[in-house]
Amino acid sequence: MKRIAGIALAISLVISATGCSTHLMDGQKQELAVYESKGLLVEEKSVGLAAALGVLPAAGYFYTGHALKAVCSIPLWVISVGPLWMPVDAAGQAEVRNYYATRAHVEKSKARALRELDHRLEDKELSYEQHLREQRTIEAKYSAY
Repeated sequence: MKRIAGIALAISLVISATGCSTHLMDGQKQELAVYESKGLLVEEKSVGLAAALGVLPAAGYFYTGHALKAVCSIPLWVISVGPLWMPVDAAGQAEVRNYYATRAHVEKSKARALRELDHRLEDKELSYEQHLREQRTIEAKYSAY
């Protein structure tokens, strides 16, 4: 019995060290919701599918791209701890991945739109005042606030 407790503790420490349960903070969730409302959300991984796969040993972590967590979580199935928290954690990992993919997409799209706008000003297709108005429109479109 002592040996099983020691093994469970060691596994828990390994899982903790790999960054288990690092989900979005409230501000990041709000930012993601704004991007979604503006139609800018990038869904690299399905949160629902990640949660469903989280019921299976390590599958949710492999799906979200966390191979180390997947391998380290397999022993937890032996002591039946995994099914309780892995679906929630895998769904959170999918949400985190979608957040960062969305932020990268938004920044890249905004930079491209501003470059195109600057080219139009350089080519004298726009006046300076038109450029400023359109720049504000682009800034508002890609802002999370």
